[in-house]
Amino acid sequence: MFKTTREDWYFIVPSSLIFFFALIISVWDFIIIQKANYGIINIIGVILFLTGLIIRLIGKRTLGRYYSYGLKTLPDHKLIKHGIYKHIRHPIYLAIILYGMGIPMFFSSLYGFLIMLCLIPLIFYRIKIEEKMLLNKFGEEYRDYMEKSKKLIPFVF
Repeated sequence: MFKTTREDWYFIVPSSLIFFFALIISVWDFIIIQKANYGIINIIGVILFLTGLIIRLIGKRTLGRYYSYGLKTLPDHKLIKHGIYKHIRHPIYLAIILYGMGIPMFFSSLYGFLIMLCLIPLIFYRIKIEEKMLLNKFGEEYRDYMEKSKKLIPFVF
């Protein structure tokens, strides 16, 4: 049976709290402080949010049964290197960043945006422990994959 590791909880709990706190602050800021004004920032926010959702769905669908919220590998786990994973190793984390930034932008909330930025170091922490786990599981195959793909942004980073 799979058990979530302590270092994985160090990502799950704070990132969930930050995400929901930023969401609440963004909505509060938009309704109470700004009195619900719309503009170009709101449109960019919607685009980022929808792009993030689409990337997340593609990533989850490509992983299939290997996807899980907690970090784990299965005994018969195969390294996924096709589809969106051909270009970036962590599309679901990219998706979290995109829709995480899109939500406060949709609500034109600087406060929510600043809080949501706190997710980025947590995502990099999670990538570090996930890549360590995958290197332990797949060894040289994962090292080769790391050399041929980017971490988060296709052809860039």
